[in-house]
Amino acid sequence: MNIIKKIALLLCLLSPLSQAETTLFGLTLGKSTRQEVEQTYTLQDKNTASGLPDSWNYYVVDGEQFNEPLLKRAALYFDNTQTLGRINFTFPSSLEKYKALEEQLSRQYPRIKMAPFVSEPLRLDKTEFQNDTTHIRLEYNVYNILLSFTDLKYRAIEKKPIAELKALEANNPKKEP
Repeated sequence: MNIIKKIALLLCLLSPLSQAETTLFGLTLGKSTRQEVEQTYTLQDKNTASGLPDSWNYYVVDGEQFNEPLLKRAALYFDNTQTLGRINFTFPSSLEKYKALEEQLSRQYPRIKMAPFVSEPLRLDKTEFQNDTTHIRLEYNVYNILLSFTDLKYRAIEKKPIAELKALEANNPKKEP
């Protein structure tokens, strides 16, 4: 029975991925607004991502709202126009689940060539994929599995303030007391 549930979860999560736009659980990256999302899901725990303006917020959605018993939670990230830019799904840690997700994503997205992954004490494995519209990161650690879908436009804009802050810090070295 558990295998049937896992297969059903995979189909629900990944069947829409073959489209040009990425739509997951009725949410379309780069198109769905916070107001539209609130009509379907209860957003909890408003936060601002570190290094980003206060108008770039993310909210936690309990996994039960997606009618998926294996999904612990999702974090929905919105840009300054309150458009959905990223969704992070969190699942319980399971090597079997990680391998199944990795296999399914490999069939639908081109894998990003990365240096060979070296396991860390807490992070056990990770892989990344990307097509013309979406960047996907799949990470397996001792606590959970993180599956992140990020709209490429959101990703580019998100990195800009962080890069500017790092450049500013590099140009203004701290004075020794």
